[in-house]
Amino acid sequence: MNTTVNKIGGKNMLQLDVVLNAINIFEERGEKIVLVVSAFEKVTNKLYKAMDDLNEKDYSEDDINKAFETVKTAHDAVIEKSFEGEYKTEAYTAYESMFAVLRQALVSHKQISKVLMPVVNSYEIRDQVIGFGEDMSRTLLGVYLRQNGKHVQTYGDVKCKKTTEKGGKVSNRKIEKGIHAAIRKSLERGKETDTKDDKTIRIFGGHVGGTPRGISIDQGRGYSDVTGVDVAIVLREEGENIKATRFLKDVRGVYTANPKKLDGKKSAAVLHEDISVKIALEIAGAGSKLINPRALSRALKHKIPLEIRDINNLRDDKGTSISGKNLLTRHAFKTIVTNMNVDAITIDIPEMADEAGFIAAISAIFAKHGISIDGVFPEGTSITFSIPLPEDESDRNVEREKLQAVIKDLKTIEVNDEQYNVDDDDIELDQSRASISVVGKEMHDRVGILANISGVFSAFGINITAVVHGRKQNRIHFLIDKQDCQRAEQLLHSIFVDGDSEVIREFIERRSEQTKALTATFRS
Repeated sequence: MNTTVNKIGGKNMLQLDVVLNAINIFEERGEKIVLVVSAFEKVTNKLYKAMDDLNEKDYSEDDINKAFETVKTAHDAVIEKSFEGEYKTEAYTAYESMFAVLRQALVSHKQISKVLMPVVNSYEIRDQVIGFGEDMSRTLLGVYLRQNGKHVQTYGDVKCKKTTEKGGKVSNRKIEKGIHAAIRKSLERGKETDTKDDKTIRIFGGHVGGTPRGISIDQGRGYSDVTGVDVAIVLREEGENIKATRFLKDVRGVYTANPKKLDGKKSAAVLHEDISVKIALEIAGAGSKLINPRALSRALKHKIPLEIRDINNLRDDKGTSISGKNLLTRHAFKTIVTNMNVDAITIDIPEMADEAGFIAAISAIFAKHGISIDGVFPEGTSITFSIPLPEDESDRNVEREKLQAVIKDLKTIEVNDEQYNVDDDDIELDQSRASISVVGKEMHDRVGILANISGVFSAFGINITAVVHGRKQNRIHFLIDKQDCQRAEQLLHSIFVDGDSEVIREFIERRSEQTKALTATFRS
């Protein structure tokens, strides 16, 4: 019997009836079902907020209850909507007993910190707080499925161990091995109560405890995606035939652009049925939130094929497969990815003109504060770094707190054992930018693609602040004004994907006028 691992995100977890319908479809196909679930939508954010409320406070049980009031309300809403009779009582009892354990841990620990700004000695309790969301979604989904006549096996207390190398250094290789060992151990514990019925639905929460700084820091937002891949890897190693590792979402997969950002009457986003993992990583690096990049890199390493499917449209089984294949399209590129949440920092240092090592030294400062960079734009005596920010406003504010710490450290830069002082006026933080990237191997050997895209922006008055174009030509990454981002995406799709004759005609006319004006300048 073929096994499928199905990762379900927080938004879809709010629709337990839709999850049940998906399970029914998979059962009709004869699949042995494994689910990996995120916390209910917004619950993780509420847990973050609860920790912020308790941060640096000598809190009591009443303070804890108050801080977690919105977390309780969110779960109460799920229970009231989806549960009946004895199962509703069981669901409420499960919440109360699990929260009592968490509350006692908080009372005993008495130290907590902002979730994205970890403090040593608070890692374990923070991780326990964050994991509460997935623990509850796993538990409540199990109760709901039993309410609907399903046989369920849930796996809790998945805790990673032995994550450091000799000398105490944290090793990503060790973290991965530790997580796999924890999943394997949890499966072994489950065998003690499992009836070995192939129709048993196995449920894992997306949270894995015990990583050095907590999974939200060590694996990043979307860590449940990584757990989904890890579960598939372990089950395959245990001898199960993994037919599919699916990510169930409310979109079918990877399109030529985000359908929600296009004018549906004029532009039609095209669904890609198959893309390579490497291109999927480029898409994730450009700012797409479809799949966590660490999940993609782990799938690439272990040769785990992935699928994206729309949980609301599973009957036709249409979506995007992410595998080793690289099917080229007839278009100039595979997809357009935009990110409206981008900050840029520019540093002016005259000595950069003739001294090596500045980019490495500055990048190390960003790394020290846990800031990810998605673009580096050197210009002789200055350099600009673009920083992708989270979609969630509270997370974004925390990242900007970190950026202020980065700016402070940038005022003294050490390169080749020599210190360089940077004045306040020589460091500029720009929060008005967005990024737009075109991705795909279709651009390989396509002469003039950068000029053509830049020409579209120029013709329609969209200013390019910076651009990165690598030798492999898998991605061209632009920084532009935030206000121009959606129009830029629509224009590129209309010209290069839709082949909209009206937009192309306007583009040619605008370019012709620009060429005439430029020619007149030469003649003068």
